[in-house]
Amino acid sequence: MVVGVSCLGLGVTAVVVPLLAARGEQAPVRTASIEEPTAAALAPAAQAPPPAEKTEKKAKRKESKYSDKEALAYFDERWDDATHRHITDIRTTGSYLRIYTDLPETSDNSPASLRLCERGMRYLAELGVKKRVVFVQARTGGNGNPVLANVLGPKDDDCRVTYPKPKS
Repeated sequence: MVVGVSCLGLGVTAVVVPLLAARGEQAPVRTASIEEPTAAALAPAAQAPPPAEKTEKKAKRKESKYSDKEALAYFDERWDDATHRHITDIRTTGSYLRIYTDLPETSDNSPASLRLCERGMRYLAELGVKKRVVFVQARTGGNGNPVLANVLGPKDDDCRVTYPKPKS
């Protein structure tokens, strides 16, 4: 089959070169190859995103000397979805995990903030932390970084932010 394709290529060249020469143009030079294509050449493009996309994702982060590089790596390795792209920084202090986002302060108890909180709980559980506390925080604004979702310890059973009931 490879020999047939090579012969076909040479035949086309034999016809095209004289036609281009008659018009005063130069034909591109090609070399026929009879090598079998490698498995890598036949394989579909890799599923990993190009390096430029990863650079863009990290470019919007606001990492600092306080950033938890291990937590950021944990999240990066496990998730690459719209929720994950909201993370701008992650910081830990003891058993407290703070996930900073680009979400507005009106996103309290939103699906993205709750999902990030649950992922933070999973991260702390894998570290073996018993009294896990997670805060998912909005982007910096007039109110600092408002909390969008949280778990305040073992007695808190979900990531929803609760508000004190007004006194009657």
